[in-house]
Amino acid sequence: MKIAIALILSLSLLIAGEVDPKEFKSVPMLSQPHIKVVKAYDHKKVYELQLEIETQRGAQKTTIYMTKDKQVVLFGEAMNATTGEAYKRPIDMTAIRQNADIIYGSGSSEYIVFTDPECPYCVKFEKMWPGLQKSVKLYVFFMPLSNHRNATQMSYHVMKKNSQEDKAKAILDMANGDKSYERLTMNQQIHELFSQKISQNRALAEEFGVRGTPAVFDDKGNSVNWSQLR
Repeated sequence: MKIAIALILSLSLLIAGEVDPKEFKSVPMLSQPHIKVVKAYDHKKVYELQLEIETQRGAQKTTIYMTKDKQVVLFGEAMNATTGEAYKRPIDMTAIRQNADIIYGSGSSEYIVFTDPECPYCVKFEKMWPGLQKSVKLYVFFMPLSNHRNATQMSYHVMKKNSQEDKAKAILDMANGDKSYERLTMNQQIHELFSQKISQNRALAEEFGVRGTPAVFDDKGNSVNWSQLR
């Protein structure tokens, strides 16, 4: 029952600074029926808005920025005029740490990982983990891809383990050819909880702009080349 209790804890806002999109309904430009504010983030100086716009070609997604008085809309990338750095959605690392499917390693460098246990490149990355254990701490979220027939069951096999040590052993064993996942059994309640968690992981991956696995990000949300981790 430990699994059920742990997964009942919902994924809180893993991207910090998120605000209610309804705040922008009063803005004339955004109140049109074919425009929907899907996500909104407060960068202190400006708002970042993710829009979904209905067009003749279907729904199109775009990102705009808006001044805090909601009077000026900016298109393109917003940058800090002092540092020259683009505004990024700040990561709530507390929520990331609490909601990761696996926490691996004891190092001081923290990374967020999206993985599919049947993905060949993910397997290659996972085989690197033991050599990285003392230098990194990985917060791993499963994102099984639809073209990998066993990926979901493999993910559930790991998620069902109670301890981080057992989870790490299970994923590393699979990377080295273990097929214990084929004998996986679970009741309907656990299956539904796992399915919900995977859906939440996919939503989080979309926030990060993940297009494939493995996808690795540092604690500032910057994409990292997994093959260069040391």
